[in-house]
Amino acid sequence: MIVTRKWLEEFIDLSGISTDEVCDALNAIGQEVEGLNKIRIADKVVVGYVEECEKHPDADKLNVCQVNVGSETTQIVCGAKNVAKGQYVAVSVVGAVLPGNFKIKKAKLRGVESFGMICSSTELGLPKLEDGIMVLDDSIGKLEIGKNVSEYLDDDIIELGITPNRGDSFSILGIARELSAKFNRPLKEIEEYEDDKNAQGLGRILQIEDDIKNSSHLLKAIKCEEVDVAFKIRYRLALVEEEINNTIIDYATYTTVATGVIVTIYDDYKKLTLKTIDGVDIVKAEEDIYQVGLNLLKKPEAKSGNFVIDANFIDPEYISTLVYEKKLKTDKIFFRSSRGSNPNLKLAINYILKEVCSNGASVYNGTYDLTQDISEKMLNVQLDDIYSIIGEIIDENVVVNILNKLQIKTELDNSDKTLKLKIPSFRHDLVNKYDIAEEVLRVYGIDNLQAKPLIFAEKNRINNTIKQIEKNRQLRQKAVANGFFEVLHFVFDSSERMKKYGFTLMDKKIDILNPIVNELDTLRQTLILQMLESATNNKNNGYKKIPLFTIGSVYNHLREESQKIGFVWSGARCNENITIGKPKNISFGQFVNKISKILGDFELVEDKHILLAHPYQSAKVLIDGIEVGYIAKLHPKIANDFDLEDTFIAEFFLDLLPNKKYLAKDIVKIQKSTRDLSLVVDKNLNYSKIKNVIDDLHINDIVEFYPIDIFDLGDKNSLTIRFILQNPEKSLTDDEINGIITKIIEKLNDLGVELR
Repeated sequence: MIVTRKWLEEFIDLSGISTDEVCDALNAIGQEVEGLNKIRIADKVVVGYVEECEKHPDADKLNVCQVNVGSETTQIVCGAKNVAKGQYVAVSVVGAVLPGNFKIKKAKLRGVESFGMICSSTELGLPKLEDGIMVLDDSIGKLEIGKNVSEYLDDDIIELGITPNRGDSFSILGIARELSAKFNRPLKEIEEYEDDKNAQGLGRILQIEDDIKNSSHLLKAIKCEEVDVAFKIRYRLALVEEEINNTIIDYATYTTVATGVIVTIYDDYKKLTLKTIDGVDIVKAEEDIYQVGLNLLKKPEAKSGNFVIDANFIDPEYISTLVYEKKLKTDKIFFRSSRGSNPNLKLAINYILKEVCSNGASVYNGTYDLTQDISEKMLNVQLDDIYSIIGEIIDENVVVNILNKLQIKTELDNSDKTLKLKIPSFRHDLVNKYDIAEEVLRVYGIDNLQAKPLIFAEKNRINNTIKQIEKNRQLRQKAVANGFFEVLHFVFDSSERMKKYGFTLMDKKIDILNPIVNELDTLRQTLILQMLESATNNKNNGYKKIPLFTIGSVYNHLREESQKIGFVWSGARCNENITIGKPKNISFGQFVNKISKILGDFELVEDKHILLAHPYQSAKVLIDGIEVGYIAKLHPKIANDFDLEDTFIAEFFLDLLPNKKYLAKDIVKIQKSTRDLSLVVDKNLNYSKIKNVIDDLHINDIVEFYPIDIFDLGDKNSLTIRFILQNPEKSLTDDEINGIITKIIEKLNDLGVELR
């Protein structure tokens, strides 16, 4: 967004405030100044009046002009095509130095003396306004012959980086409002235009058919004997880098930049139809001429006659959504409408009529008012919330005053310190307490806040979901580290297969109504069946060792969801290599050892009733006395169904697996002692009973114990248990070790266990 100081001064009195101070103020309130260009016309460039203009006697493209420069009438030879008698022009007299160190001297062109130069805008360092010389008029002030042009054209150009949410700031008026709040100076009122009741009525020249749904329109009609765009209009548009057409549309562009209201102008159509088609509001004549808030399809081309002025508004959220969803074509109008244009249509009508009338246009009596009610938003904000966001308590009267200066009508309810706010219709960006706090702070000034040390207190955001994600991540890493490969499946399975392997099917009322394929017609109740399918596919691809795992949801027959982790190991315990040759298949003990490296210590309890499991190689898994899942060899019949060799399976409830944090302990430097105890045990005696008896002795010097060998003695079995013993403070003597072993044997005798 580019503004000029003189244009700003149409809306606010900046006397006594330098442009540098204006820039500092804009930066302080969040309107970032990206550039400042001070336009200064060179000395000895004055207003001249062309009294005579004749062709050069010896050059077809030159004109000999007699130009009144105030102190004298001087002769100037000019090559511009548009120079003519009766024009006010900018004249560089002899001695002037123009940009580029171009010095004006007395000259003789084709034998005719010339005492100066009639200047174009670019020769004075200004943007290009037209082809040829720059023709002045009284729109920039009453022209006085001989007066320095700098008094009319000097200006300060301020380029601003406006954030996209601040649609209200994309206008001269919008920036003036900001400065009004910062400098505590009132805005100037724009004089309201009053129709001439004796003028011809609007209805005599224009008929309106209104069937529009989403936008507001205020329409007036004017008559121009000849469209001649005032110099001020073209000059200011050039300074703010807007397109100049030298047609009536320049007045619409000028008004839009000045007020922030979108204004369009149409040629002399006898009838306009405003209707909504497929969500798009359209102004039609014989053809579509304007898609509201999107683009002007047909610019006015007439040089005289009647013209229709249309000040319009459409909700920015609506038009942005419409363009996004329908991929509509847009032009620069959408840039403003999507950010939120000014809905004060009457303001724009008053402003543009003042400009066109000052340039000779007449206005038809009457207005077509097709505006929709745009209610001002109400917002209640606690004063304490403002203080909390800003980080400092500001006098409540100061807060109220700042908001009122920003045209946010504010009342303070002293009973509960609530700010009752009426948000102006042009502030589309103010929706919550944070926006209000920002408004207060930027006008109050962040530099006025008391400096405080940063206190950063981060809230603990770790919840059960994050903990579960972290636990799953650790389980995955451990599984991969122990040679398993992760597989992924749908949560759907075959009801026929589930039934075949003994699972209770869901009631059809709660099962899947529209399966994606017939083979996946129910929710899975186990992870294992799909993993066995994957194992078969891997075997068919030539793999001998197939270790797989997966994590996912399973559902019981009541459709109650739970999260599980499943493991399958089929075939060889390791890959074939030159050292060991062809490896043996994995055993139950080796599989248990792999799982223990992932889950940690656990206890196995025999269970012959696990689905899919071998009845004599299956067990429940207990951790800290809680059953968390099972581990087993796959039933031979099922292994045969899937064409698999020795296969072991395990499945665990994720929420029952502990998420322990292990703390490192100092290494005990005392040497460990090992004793193997061979026992004669009854064949029907479970090892778990022996383990429980030894655990109940609570012998602290036993670090761990585990079975290492078992073989058949006929009526009984021989069981060898290895004990690891260690005292953290001293080495155990043989007598102490023998005492521990004796104590264990005596207790085991109660189970009928004897020393071999």
